[in-house]
Amino acid sequence: MPKTQAKRPKLILEIAVVIACKLLFIFGLWYFFFSPAHRPLINPETVGNAILFDQASPTQTNIDKGDPQ
Repeated sequence: MPKTQAKRPKLILEIAVVIACKLLFIFGLWYFFFSPAHRPLINPETVGNAILFDQASPTQTNIDKGDPQ
C-alpha cells in the first residue's frame, strides 16, 4: 500500500500537466484561427451577395470606376 500512496501525487501532477497542455493547445487554435482578428466582415450587403450569388456587383463597380475587366 505505501507504493500506491507514493505514486498518487505524481499521477495527479501528470494529469494536471496533460490537462494544462490540452487547454493551451485549444487556446492556441482559437487564437490563431477563430479570434476576432480572423473573422470576415459580415454586413447585410455581404450576406445578401452570398445568399443570392450576386457576382455582378464587383464587376459593375469596376466598370463604373473605369477599370478594365
